[in-house]
Amino acid sequence: MKLSVSIKLVRNLTEAVSRLNAKLSETKKHEISVKESSGKKAFPVTNHSPFWSERFEFTSAVKLNSDAITCINVLPFRDHEGLSKYFAVGDSSGSLYVFLRNGDVLVEFFTGCDSPITAMVSYVYKNESFVVTGHQSGAVLLHRLREGSDLSSASMESVGRFDGTEDGLEVTLLEVHHVGRVRYILAIDLTGKLTVFTENRTVHGSVTPASRPLVFSKQRLLFLTETGAGSLDLRTMKIRESDCEGLNSSLARTYVFDASERSKAYGFTSEGEVIHVLLLGDVANFKCRVRSKKKITQILQEEPVALQAIKGYLVLVSEEKVFVYNVSTQHYVRTTGPRLLFPAALEDLRSTFLRHRSTTKFVNKVAPLIASDREKLLVMSLGEGYVATYKSKLRSSKGEVSTMLWSSPVFFFLLFLFGAWHFFAKKKESLTAWGPDDSSFASSSSSATTERAFSEPSSRRNNDDLMDIRRRYVSPSRYRPGAAAGTYRSVASNEPTSRATVDATNYRATGQEMKYRGGSGLDSSGGGFGNRRESLFGNNKALDNES
Repeated sequence: MKLSVSIKLVRNLTEAVSRLNAKLSETKKHEISVKESSGKKAFPVTNHSPFWSERFEFTSAVKLNSDAITCINVLPFRDHEGLSKYFAVGDSSGSLYVFLRNGDVLVEFFTGCDSPITAMVSYVYKNESFVVTGHQSGAVLLHRLREGSDLSSASMESVGRFDGTEDGLEVTLLEVHHVGRVRYILAIDLTGKLTVFTENRTVHGSVTPASRPLVFSKQRLLFLTETGAGSLDLRTMKIRESDCEGLNSSLARTYVFDASERSKAYGFTSEGEVIHVLLLGDVANFKCRVRSKKKITQILQEEPVALQAIKGYLVLVSEEKVFVYNVSTQHYVRTTGPRLLFPAALEDLRSTFLRHRSTTKFVNKVAPLIASDREKLLVMSLGEGYVATYKSKLRSSKGEVSTMLWSSPVFFFLLFLFGAWHFFAKKKESLTAWGPDDSSFASSSSSATTERAFSEPSSRRNNDDLMDIRRRYVSPSRYRPGAAAGTYRSVASNEPTSRATVDATNYRATGQEMKYRGGSGLDSSGGGFGNRRESLFGNNKALDNES
C-alpha cells in the first residue's frame, strides 16, 4: 500500500515538473521573440529607404579601430572640380587622421596631447594647410599639413601650443577670422569665455559674454549665442549682445550659417524645434530675429544633434537618423521655414556599404558628427567607428523671376525712385523753360553782332538784371542839342509785350541835360560825325537825322 502511494506521488511530481518546464520554455521563447522584435524596431536594417541613395552619391567609407571619433573637419584643399580633397578625423586619444576623399589614409598623426579632440578648424596659407585642434583639457594646438609630389602623399608636423590654454576647460568651438592678411583664431571654452589668438600663438585678448557663443559669421565678427546674438570689436575687445526676437524662453543648442547667404542661419532649440534666424547689420549695429520655428517629433528634446549646411539644403543628424531640409527656395523660407525632404536611418546608410549585419549593439550612443565643404561634399560619422563621405546630387533651385524679382519690396522701391526722379526731372525742365518774353531778342537775332551775346538762354537768365537796365534806359544821342528832341523813342515802344510799360516822355532830354565825355571840346556843328550811326545796343533801332 505504501509503495503504491509513493509511486503515485512520484508520478504526479514528475508530471508537475514537466508542465513547469514546458511553461518555462514557452516563456523564454516569448521573451526572446519580444527582444528580437524590439531589436528590429530599434535597428531597422531590412526596411531600406532609397531616398538617401538617390539624392546623395556614396563616395567612400573608412573605419577607425581606435577610440571613439570626437571631431570631423573638411580641409580647404580643393581639386579641379572645386571639391575638397581631404578631411580630418580626431578621436578621443588625441590622434588626428587625414583621409583622401576616396577613403585612402593619408596621415596618421599624434597631436602631442592625449586629451580628446573636441574642436577643429583649418585654413590655407600659400601651399600649406594649417589645422588648429582644441582639446577637452583646454589645450589649443597648431599643426601644419604639406602636400607631397604625389597626390597620395602628405606630411604633417606640429607647430606648437597656443599660450594661455592651461585652464583645463574644454574647448567647444574654434573659428578663424581674417583681417586683411592677418589671421586671428577664436576659441570658446565650456563656460563661454572667448579667447583671441594671433598666428604667432600669442593671446590677443579674452572676454566672457553673457551667453556662450555657438557659431561665428564669416567675414564679420558677429556670432549667435544660446539666447541671442553678439559682436566683437578686436581693437577694444569689447562685446555687444542683444536678444533674438522670437526665441522667447527657449535656448539654442546649435547653429549653422547658410552656405549661400551669410545673414541666414538655422538652429536647433531646447524645445526640439528647428528655427530659421536672420542676423542683420554689422559689428556696431546688428539685429537678430527668428523667422520660423518647426517642431520635430522624431527627436527628443535632450537628444544631441549636429547641423551642417550645403548649397540650398540643411542636414540635421541625430543619434539614429539624418534629416534633409530644403532651404533654397525663398517661398519655403518666407512662409514655413525649411521644408523637410526626407529622413533616413543611420543604420540604412551603413547597410549600403556593409555586406553583413553587425551583431553588436551599443548601449552608449555616440554623439552625432557631420562636416561639409559648404558646397556638395558631406562627411558623417555613422557610429561603430565608421565615417562615410557623400556627394550631393540635389539641385539648388532658385526662385522664379516672378516670385523673386517682381514681388520683391526692393523692386517696388526702386520703381518708386525711378518714377519720382522722372517726375521731378520733367517738372524742373518745364519750370526752366519759362523765361522773359523778349520779342526784341527775336527781332535782333539776325544781327551778327548781337547773335553771339544773346544766343544762349543761360546768359539771358544770368544777366537778367542787366537786361532790365538796358530795356529801361537808352544811350544818349550825339546829335546837336534840340535838333532831334522828339526823335528818341523808348525801347518799350518796340516791345509791345514787355513786362513793364514805360512812358516814352520820361526818356526825352533837352540839350542842357545831356552831357558827353567830350565836353565842350566837341564840334557842335556835327561836322565830325556822320549823319547816321548805329545804336549802341542791338535792341535799339538806328534813326536818321531829321534836322
